[in-house]
Amino acid sequence: AGARARERELVRMVEEKIADLQRANEELMRLSSTDSLTGLANRRTFDWMLEKECARIRRSGTELSLVLFDVDQFKALNDTLGHQQGNMCLAMLAGEMERVARRSVDLAARLGGEEFAMILPNTCAEGARLVAEMVRQAIADLNLAHPASPVASYLTVSAGVATATRGLRSIPEELVAAADQALYAAKRRGRNRVVVAEQQPSESPKPDPPVSNPA
Repeated sequence: AGARARERELVRMVEEKIADLQRANEELMRLSSTDSLTGLANRRTFDWMLEKECARIRRSGTELSLVLFDVDQFKALNDTLGHQQGNMCLAMLAGEMERVARRSVDLAARLGGEEFAMILPNTCAEGARLVAEMVRQAIADLNLAHPASPVASYLTVSAGVATATRGLRSIPEELVAAADQALYAAKRRGRNRVVVAEQQPSESPKPDPPVSNPA
């Protein structure tokens, strides 16, 4: 009887160890896939998901939209109000992105610094523009003080939208580049706005005049 009791105790201890290891592995996976400040997906997860979704549209022929967000004049915010306030603003932006990206297939991510992104599968350019506009407006409505910004007295974000199909921007680098160009167009046009990349890149509009500080 004593031997059986010891055996049961050993089995219980082993099962507990296995459960502890599983919990530790799950936590490591969570930490390696999320941004520690905002809780959004991190750059690594974003890259993996974008590659996966681009491969899917090359097979299925559906649409995939990408939105890139950038906090306007973020360095000036940190310089005047401090990094703690800057981090709070980034966390608030993340919260609004998660609130707007409600579908389980949508991914909100922090790419680094004040740069954020949303991957929106099965979403056309106009649908993605509306999502981006909802986030932009939600941030403006929070009325977070930004006294150093020439754009407004409150925190604002700029956004660039690009959409991919099987025959257009179906490579992740092409889609990111198109969204990035749209984002910088938003900055050149005064910030605190959403710009959508041209659906036909060959018919590109005249370039905007350069600005000295597109940050």
